[in-house]
Amino acid sequence: MNFMIDFEKLEALPGARLGHVNLWVTDLNRATDFYCKILGLTVSCYGPDFGLPTVFLAFGDYHHHIALNWFYSDSGDAKRSGHRGLNHFAIVYPDECSLAKTVSRVLHHGISIDDARDHGASLSAYLRDLDGNGIELYYDRPRVHWFDSTGHLAIKAEPFDVRQWLEDTRDCILEEPAQPMSDQYLVAIR
Repeated sequence: MNFMIDFEKLEALPGARLGHVNLWVTDLNRATDFYCKILGLTVSCYGPDFGLPTVFLAFGDYHHHIALNWFYSDSGDAKRSGHRGLNHFAIVYPDECSLAKTVSRVLHHGISIDDARDHGASLSAYLRDLDGNGIELYYDRPRVHWFDSTGHLAIKAEPFDVRQWLEDTRDCILEEPAQPMSDQYLVAIR
């Protein structure tokens, strides 16, 4: 098998890059201390202050490069006891159209979208690769949408309808005036 890449034929997405890593941790404060005090990240959002077991960490002024998540039951015990490590890694696309093209291609190849969320600062689609690894595909909205009126990072996780979103972005997906999107691109949505 030849693993050499013909870069002349590669359809690259200019501006796409790794965006962040989302980790399950067994002790949120211990993990926050490690990433901040030892590796030099700063806390951009401390979720426990408003009831979320998540801490966003960043280098510089990005919303987050690492998300730490601790999930617990009503009794305070870890729901995912013994489970730690990668929740998902994320790929950030330069704009909504690039994300829509990628999501459309994912669905065209019969890969399911597990979830789709409007996070305020970003719009995200979640899936698993062929080995079950979690992947988030997203794009960042302009920075003016990242913060609330008090200057805090605006965090939300509202589901959105992928079918409707792809229909709304179909002109940029097809890059020409289009007929209504074929159901072949939408069959893999759960």
